[in-house]
Amino acid sequence: MNKKIIIAILIALLGASLRIFLNEKVAIPNFEAVTSLSLLAGSFLGGIFGAITSLLMIFFSDIYLGNTQIYLFTWSAFLLIGIFGSLIKNNSRHYILKASGLGLGSVLFFYLWTNFGWWLLSGMYEMSFLGLIKCYIAGLAFLKNQMISILIFIPVFSQIFSFFSQKLFYRKSETKAVKQPL
Repeated sequence: MNKKIIIAILIALLGASLRIFLNEKVAIPNFEAVTSLSLLAGSFLGGIFGAITSLLMIFFSDIYLGNTQIYLFTWSAFLLIGIFGSLIKNNSRHYILKASGLGLGSVLFFYLWTNFGWWLLSGMYEMSFLGLIKCYIAGLAFLKNQMISILIFIPVFSQIFSFFSQKLFYRKSETKAVKQPL
């Protein structure tokens, strides 16, 4: 349990740092690592840890970057994405493909939910179905960048997490045939 807490904090700090760096230095809208890290934290650490890790990433980075009036939509989306991660087990066959697929689904969820929040609260669009559609169309460029980032970050971070989780959470048994949790 203590290892999970430490790892959750380290992932949260990594995610916050990457969010700030990618926002400030790379400056490609919505090219980010938080969705991938949230999903993988949920997968490797468990749903509640994924949710908490997600919120910590957003909290720490929002201290520096700030947020908009839709922060409740943003924060709740990342919280749920962290929980979604627990749907896939990190030792399953074709894990990277499953994680990438769930990552793309998470991006679509994030896009639909946060753009709905923007339509509802920003005052930029008329409060009609047509206004909502216009809001979704305007967000397509952000969706594309977020999908590209998922396809890059999920494979990279899943390999890193797999390596460290085997080193931290399992010890060799006497027969070396079966891994047993610590």
